[in-house]
Amino acid sequence: MAYDALAESVRLIESRELQPVLRLSRRRRFAAMSVDIADDVAVTTFARRGVGCLWSETHILVQRQGLWQMVGGGGASEDENLLGPRPGHLPAGPVDLRATKQGVDPRVFVIGGGGGVSVPGSGQWPRRSRWISYVDIRVNADVVSIVVDGRRIPVPWHGRLAVLGGRRGSFELALYDGAGRLLGTVRAQHPKG
Repeated sequence: MAYDALAESVRLIESRELQPVLRLSRRRRFAAMSVDIADDVAVTTFARRGVGCLWSETHILVQRQGLWQMVGGGGASEDENLLGPRPGHLPAGPVDLRATKQGVDPRVFVIGGGGGVSVPGSGQWPRRSRWISYVDIRVNADVVSIVVDGRRIPVPWHGRLAVLGGRRGSFELALYDGAGRLLGTVRAQHPKG
């Protein structure tokens, strides 16, 4: 099965549906991992089977005149458990001090990085560009949804997702459990912020 990043991203944006896939194979070479949409901007994440490893690829898209266009993104190789079910506690690793300082247990929530792109303006201000960015986050099995800028984003089975930020600078992520209880809030920083 071939992987067309733009076509698969548009399909994911339009459906907003993620189908759990626990592993990739020769027959199943990619799987949608997450999607976040804010007005005319979206970020999608896919797992892709490469040569001898798995890749996590993130794509930033902008909607212009009714069509989605890819404007940026990135990727990195990942471990074999990329699509595995999210654990009860996140594995020990580099502690995200931004989350820890705010009282959020790093076994529950970690910011893993992110990216962004400067996109030329259009319409009334064609020469003015805007910065579109996202953060990569990982949560444990306790977190079932994340709210950012009024958008409730369901957490996929693997607990990894890319989330669009609001404006340049920092923005707040609220973590909720299955009963709708607030588990904590984290102020995340844009990569270029």
